[in-house]
Amino acid sequence: MPLSDCDILREMSAGNIIIEPFDRRKLQPNGYDLSIGPIFYTFNNNIDGFFPFIKESVDMAYVRNEAQETTLRVGKKIVRGKFIRLPPHGFVIASTLERVGTKKDIVASIRCRSSLARTGIDIVRGAGWGDVGFDGVWTIEITNHLPVPYYLPVGLRIGQMVFFRTETPPEKPYQGKYSGSTEPALPKLYADKDLATLIEIEESP
Repeated sequence: MPLSDCDILREMSAGNIIIEPFDRRKLQPNGYDLSIGPIFYTFNNNIDGFFPFIKESVDMAYVRNEAQETTLRVGKKIVRGKFIRLPPHGFVIASTLERVGTKKDIVASIRCRSSLARTGIDIVRGAGWGDVGFDGVWTIEITNHLPVPYYLPVGLRIGQMVFFRTETPPEKPYQGKYSGSTEPALPKLYADKDLATLIEIEESP
């Protein structure tokens, strides 16, 4: 069952929900609006292939960017600001400005704002669920479904975090490889514990 605004405030007071920085104006009837930060990664289309089960392949595949002051011409309007440019039919890896964490029996899930979904983008590609115990900024995989570039202003309310209560606290809260993130986290499939049982990797001569 999702938590209401009153539930969220109560759990924050109890230390079971962490939202930093917190802005009371972003609190919704059953969630909290999160904004997009300035750091983002684009995909390097010049690589021959992608094998994310080796760290070197991940390092070559993504390019780190920071949104800069930009001037756009839109029809007869001049628009200035910091923007994240989404390539046509492409995606970027970005993150929320806010650090969000949960403890005890609280689990969180991020959803795209409906107004943005109606303009042709989504923000999580099915990966918007966080385990109890995660704490950090939330990485979001933003996809542009349009055939033209899309410009997202930094600081825009990008999605809503919804909180749920589990029936009982988990035996082992999340202590995984993405907790503690302060900016977008690239995939770490190469750190999967069971990977060594699936593939064999050795240095080439």
